[in-house]
Amino acid sequence: MGKIRTSFGRVKFKSIKEAIRDAGYTLDETDKQAVLIWHDSLKDLDYFRNLKPWQVVNRIPSANVLCRKVPFARIIQKISQFFPNEYSFFPKSYILPFKNTDFLKSLKKKKYRYIIKPDSGSLGLGIKIINSGGQYSPDGELAVAQRYIPSLLLDKTKFDLRIYVLVASISPLEIYVYRDGLARFCTEKSEGKNTIFSQITNVTLNKSNTTMDHIADVSRLISDIFPRLEAMGINIEQLWKKIDEVIVLSIIAAHRFLVNSEQWQCPRLIYGRCFQIFGFDILLDENANPHVLEINYRPSLDYYRGPERRMKVSMISDAVRIACPYSFVQQAIDSRGWGWNIDEWTVWAMTANISQEAQLEKERAYSNSNFQRVYPVEGPQMSLYDRVMKKADSMPMDFLPGIKLPLNVVRGGEA
Repeated sequence: MGKIRTSFGRVKFKSIKEAIRDAGYTLDETDKQAVLIWHDSLKDLDYFRNLKPWQVVNRIPSANVLCRKVPFARIIQKISQFFPNEYSFFPKSYILPFKNTDFLKSLKKKKYRYIIKPDSGSLGLGIKIINSGGQYSPDGELAVAQRYIPSLLLDKTKFDLRIYVLVASISPLEIYVYRDGLARFCTEKSEGKNTIFSQITNVTLNKSNTTMDHIADVSRLISDIFPRLEAMGINIEQLWKKIDEVIVLSIIAAHRFLVNSEQWQCPRLIYGRCFQIFGFDILLDENANPHVLEINYRPSLDYYRGPERRMKVSMISDAVRIACPYSFVQQAIDSRGWGWNIDEWTVWAMTANISQEAQLEKERAYSNSNFQRVYPVEGPQMSLYDRVMKKADSMPMDFLPGIKLPLNVVRGGEA
C-alpha cells in the first residue's frame, strides 16, 4: 500500500507535522491529490466545499454545537429532562442573559458558588467566579453561569483532566478515547484561598502566575497522576468507564445536529469524509465522579516538555491512522494522473472493495493504538446509548443561541 498524502493550510502546532510523519504519511501544503486534508484554524470556516470526493478532512460540520458553551448547555438541558440521572455529570447551568432572573434568584439563596464563562471564551479569559450570596450585575453578554463543583484535590491543589477524544465518523458514529492526556493543576493551593490561580486550571493562565516554578507544576500526564489516585483508593478502571460514559452521552446528545450537518455539508461518498479530535475538560468531584466542564474545538497540541510531546505526537498519529485508513484509495488516486470526476470516482469506488479494505486497515491501526473505542460497544451500556440517542434524534431541533446553523440542518433537510 502507498503512503497517504496530506495537504494542509496553516499548521499552528509543530506536533501535527511530527505526528503525521510518524504515522507514515507525507506532507505537502499544496498537494491536490492528497487524501487527508488538515486544518488547524479555530475559525468557523467552510472546510468542506472544495473537498474532492475521495478526500477526508479533520473537521466535523457544526462541531461548535458541542464546543460553544451556550449551545452545548442548551442541548444537555433538553436531553437531561428525559435522563436526569445519566446527565447529572453536567453542572447545573443558566444561559445568560436569557436566564438572568433565575440566576439572580439562585444567588440570593446563598447556597452555591457559580463560575461564569463567556460563550466563545478560551484560555481562561473572561471567567468570573461568584461566591455564595455574591453580587452579579447582568449584562448582555452571551454566557453560561455554571454551578461550581468542589473538586478532588491532590497535594491540596485543584486539578482537572484534559481528555483527547477522536470522533472518527458521524454516520455511523464512532468514538474513541485516548488512554492518556493531561492533568492540569492550579498554581496555588485551594486551602482558604479564592484567587484565580487556586480555582482556574487553564495552563496558559497559570503560566502567568509569577510564583510558578516549573511547567510540570501545572501540566502533568494523566498516566503519572492516575497511580496516585489509585493509591488513594480510587478504582482507575471504573474511573475510565465513567469518563467514557460522560463523553459518549455528551456527543450523542448532539447527534442529530451533527448527522444533519454532515449530510448537508460533507455527505458520505462511499465512506465518511470528516473526523475531529476534541479536548474534553473533565473535573473529578470529591467522590471522584467525572463532570464535563466544556469541550474544546481545537485543543492545544503545543508541548512544554519531552513526556508531553511524546504523548501528544503519539495520540495524533494514532488518531489519523484510525480516522483515515485509506492508503488503498491514495494508491488508486496516484495511479490515475488525469484525475477523477465524481461519477468516475463513485463507479470505481463501488467496485473496489474500499469498505472492507479500509475496515481492515482501521482495525490494524486501532489495535496498535492507545485509543479505546467507546462507541459503539457491546453489552448493556449500548442499550443505554441506544435509548438516549433515539430520544435525542426525535427531539425538535431548535435554533441554538450563539451559533448559526443552515436552515436545512435545523429542519433536517438534505442538500
